[in-house]
This record gives sequence, C-alpha cells and structure tokens, in this order.
Amino acid sequence: MKRFILILFALTLFSCTEQKKFIEIEFWTLQLSPTFDNYFNELINEYEKKNPHIKIKWVDIPYDVAIQKLLSAIIAGNPPDVINLSSDFLYKFEDINALVDLRTLYPEDTFKIFLPNALENCTINKKIVALPWYLNTYVLIYNKKLIRDANFDLTELPKNFSELVEFMKEYKKRTGKYAFFWNIGKDSYLPIMLESEGIKMINDDLTQALFDSEEAISLIDKWVELYRDGFLPRESIIASGTKIIEPYQSGDVAMVFTGPVFIKRIKINSPEIYKHTDVASVITGKTGKHELAAMSLSVLASSEHKKEASDFIFYLTNAENQLKFSKLTVTFPSVKEALKDSFFTKFDGTIESKARITCAKDLQNATRLRTYLQHPKFDELRDIFDEAIQNACLGKKSTREAIINAANEWNRILAEKY
Repeated sequence: MKRFILILFALTLFSCTEQKKFIEIEFWTLQLSPTFDNYFNELINEYEKKNPHIKIKWVDIPYDVAIQKLLSAIIAGNPPDVINLSSDFLYKFEDINALVDLRTLYPEDTFKIFLPNALENCTINKKIVALPWYLNTYVLIYNKKLIRDANFDLTELPKNFSELVEFMKEYKKRTGKYAFFWNIGKDSYLPIMLESEGIKMINDDLTQALFDSEEAISLIDKWVELYRDGFLPRESIIASGTKIIEPYQSGDVAMVFTGPVFIKRIKINSPEIYKHTDVASVITGKTGKHELAAMSLSVLASSEHKKEASDFIFYLTNAENQLKFSKLTVTFPSVKEALKDSFFTKFDGTIESKARITCAKDLQNATRLRTYLQHPKFDELRDIFDEAIQNACLGKKSTREAIINAANEWNRILAEKY
C-alpha cells in the first residue's frame, strides 16, 4: 500500500512538473464565436503544434461589454494576456498604462508589414500599443432602379458631400421620397464629414473643441436644415448606427453610405433590393479622406508572458491568416502582402467582389477622422455632440446655440486632468 501511495505521489508530482512546462496565453475576442469557431480552433491548434510549450485559452466576449469587462478584469487582477479591441478603445487602456508598447519587444522594421494608416490607429504617443488586425471602410451602396426611376443617370451620383446635399434635394423634388439615409443624431456621422472637409473636431493636444468655428457651424447647419426641411428620415436623429441599412433594404431610400459588410444582409433580407444594388467609391469632403475602422490586438502589461503573447498576435495578423479571415468575412487585412491577393483585385461579376475591390483601393486614403476618440472620455464627448445635433434638428435650440453649448461642455471635460 505504501509503495502504491509513493508511486501515485510521484506520478502526481511528475504531472505537475509537466504542466509547468506549458505557458498558457489567455486570448479574448469580441463577438466572433460561434461564427468563426472553426477558423480560430484551427489556427490555435496549428500554433500549439508549432509551439508545444504554448497553450492558448480562447475566450469570446460580447462587443458591447468589452470595455467594462476588461476594466473589471484589470481591477480584479485577472485580465487576459491578449485582448481584441476596436482601435477606438485603445486610448482608454493606454491612459492607465494597461497595454504593452510592442516597440520594446521588436525592432522597428518588424512593423513595416502593416499598412501605415492602420498601424497609425494603433500608435499612441509614439508607442505601438496594438497590432492592427481586420479593417473596414465605407462604400456608397445605391439602388440603380430607384436612381433611374428618378431620371438620374448613374454617372450623376454624388462624389462629395456638397454634391450629396444637392442630390438629396433634387431627388426629393422629383420623387417625393428620400434619397439618402445617414445617422446625424445618435451615433452621428457628422464628425466624419467635418474632418473629411478639413475641419478638426478637437486640437492635437486634446485640450480644446474646434467644431464651433463659423465654418463648422455652417456645414453642420446644412445637415440640420436637411432634416428640418424633410430631406432626411425622422430616424436619422434617433436610430443607432447599427440600424443604418434598414431604410435601404426596405426600399425607403435610394442610397446609404456604410461598410460593405451590409451587402450580405441586403442579399439575405431583401433579395429584390439586392438585384438592383450597386456600389461606388466612398463619398468624401475636400480632403479626399474617409474613415478607417480598425480592430486590433494588444498585449496586457500585466501579462507574465509578454513576448510569447506578442508572438501569438503576430501569428494571428500574418498575411496568410488575415487573408483566410477576410475570405470568411467582409473585412480587409492590415498587412500589405495580403491585399495583393487576387481576392481583392479580380472582379468575379458579383456586387460583393466589386465592393471588395472598390474598398481595397479606397483603403489607401482611409484614416481615423474622428480624432476625439483619442480622448479617454470619448464616449462622453460623443454623446454631448449627438445630443446637440438632436436638439438643433428638433428646434429646441438653434444650430449655433446647440453647437456652442456642446463645445463649451467638451472644453470643460477636456480641461479636467485624466
């Protein structure tokens, strides 16, 4: 019996010793399971085979609780090693020194594989606090039949915001219907419009609001007047950004300006609308710049295995793995080499491939336009601006008064130390 106990103890000790040879990397993603379970499980299995001393623990969390869940994990002392975040959220965590500066682990040349504009979204105060992962940008989605029925030629589609405003007015005059849907109140796209026109929302030091200039108020007022005069649907000041495609797929508007990911939803939900759908390049202001949306991968400063975790995110973002992911999604890789693939250059006759090719070309001029997102309290700033637009549209305040009041509220927050 004693001999049996000794053998059992030895086996247990051996097992514990073996377990200690493995490094576990906890990896959080945002709302990618179960849709992409096969993709991630295959990638993780392959990585573990090539790196037998590493075990990856994959955890998927809902997008809308990502910030709070990560903050809670940091406070509790049990955050993951790797986190997938929108690059818009990086500033909140860099502000509390929660993210590793990858420049401390790799030479500068290592990062040249990424698109410069994508890498810029992950760089804060000259620190590379994340690797850019999958990207998206905007495209003009339009209904050819509705455009033609209004006696417009498809070559007359607006290419900039000034042309868009005039197009919306003329379309309504000819048809009595709405040409375009865009969120200008809740989840407002107007900051993108302003920055694309060369008007910054905030100064470089994040200490002063700049959208209360005469030029900015004039441009904003054009969109407020469009709403007041009935050229924009009522929902454009109350619907969230996730609802942007609904008026288009119901046939209530002729055009929408959003990500190509929504084309699939149109095909599934509104096959008749899909038959008449086409795409064109993104609408911009006079700078020619448009918004770049970037998902990213960061390593937590609290990780006991920073280098191993960093090696893993480089693996996730390599050209081969990003290309595989892009083929499963309607997103774009952040690595230059992957964008050279025929998947992003060859037209196969479908609207999806046309949108993909169009966006891949336009991606070069995409950048973060909503520069206020660099402030840790960007969500408060966003809500203040959105409420100002809603008040102006509903006639509770003049556009000038609403915008000046919002800028003053921004300046109060921006003056606070954080």
